[in-house]
Amino acid sequence: MGRLAENLEKGAALLAGAAALLLGPACGGGGGNGEVAIPPFWVWGQVVVADLNRDGRADVAVPATLIDGGTHRSSVQVFLRDAAVGFAAPAAYPLAFDPWGLAAGDLDGDGRPDLVVAIPASTPPQLNTPGDSGGLIVLRQDPVKPGRFLPQAWIQTGGAAEAATVADLTGDGRADLAVADGVRVNGRMLLLAQAPDSPGAFLPAVPVSVAAGQGFSDLVAADVDGDGRSDLVLAGSGGVALLLRQAGGGFAPPIFLASGQRIDGVAVADLDGDSRMDLVAANPGNVTDGGRGGASVTVFLQTQPGAFAATAIPVADGARQVAIGDLNGDGLPDVAAISLVYQSLSVPSKVTILLQTAASRGAFTVGAVMDGTGSSNFIALGDVDGDGRTDVVLNEGPSVMVQTAPGVFGSPRALR
Repeated sequence: MGRLAENLEKGAALLAGAAALLLGPACGGGGGNGEVAIPPFWVWGQVVVADLNRDGRADVAVPATLIDGGTHRSSVQVFLRDAAVGFAAPAAYPLAFDPWGLAAGDLDGDGRPDLVVAIPASTPPQLNTPGDSGGLIVLRQDPVKPGRFLPQAWIQTGGAAEAATVADLTGDGRADLAVADGVRVNGRMLLLAQAPDSPGAFLPAVPVSVAAGQGFSDLVAADVDGDGRSDLVLAGSGGVALLLRQAGGGFAPPIFLASGQRIDGVAVADLDGDSRMDLVAANPGNVTDGGRGGASVTVFLQTQPGAFAATAIPVADGARQVAIGDLNGDGLPDVAAISLVYQSLSVPSKVTILLQTAASRGAFTVGAVMDGTGSSNFIALGDVDGDGRTDVVLNEGPSVMVQTAPGVFGSPRALR
């Protein structure tokens, strides 16, 4: 089951349970057939914090679907930060299909960030079969209205597009797209090169084999080995896969880390200040099989090109995503993780803050574990209130946990 399907299931179950408690069982002789009407509910996708209109302030974008019975109304909601009063009312850009992942990047070379939405299925997929209904929706920024976007453009990719990233992956200086395919029997990543004579348009998706029998839920592009080329790090159902780009084009055979673990989310940064890129991965633990425990954030410190030393830090059940940023104002990168147990109807998401110190570079300790919102499963970092501190942004709502003092965060509240 993909993460979008899991979140749909939790939302429906949560609301059905609440309705049943309110309405009680149907009584004989009183009419009614015992059915419980599920009220409309939202499913939120991946949240992004970025300066979308280039005014120097952090904006927020998140895809969402309002489900009302059999009707799905999907959009990307874009919140632009105002100079004085916080965030303006969101602009909603309609989508043809239920969204999940979201990435921001300059697709056409005009200096403005565009948005790429990952669509796991444009038709109901059969579980774990190589369907062809996944794809991407591209929202290019309006050239005359900063922070506003043109109507959607649909790109069929096949598979189940769980996440996308924007980077030059062919060495031609133009932005390309890479997609994490969640279908396990496919075992692949999908590469969409930018069309050479049409800025912002892309050639058909080319499959890149990664690991037989693995589906992929997240990916990030970064120059991991320091050779000046963008590489890819993928979160897979059987571990982390590292795809290093070769000088002559294409990717070297994958390097596998944390083999045998399900990894839901990944992030990349130089954590310990040695000028090598390190990796961070979120492992949801045993909740994926109906159990408890085993969840972790694993830090992979790169000791030499392509070689890593791993340290697993236990966190709350259902670790889903990780983000890297300075979370206590000491100038060092820290890690925030979001955990969610899809099967639970009563446990809110949990946010874990992992801090490092100058005396122990590359080593992290738990600074705080806090309640998030009821169903947040994506996390992003950024200074959304303009006070110079990094805040935590959750996808549900979307919501923000404002940093009130070094390493101290308030309870989640609506972004506006």
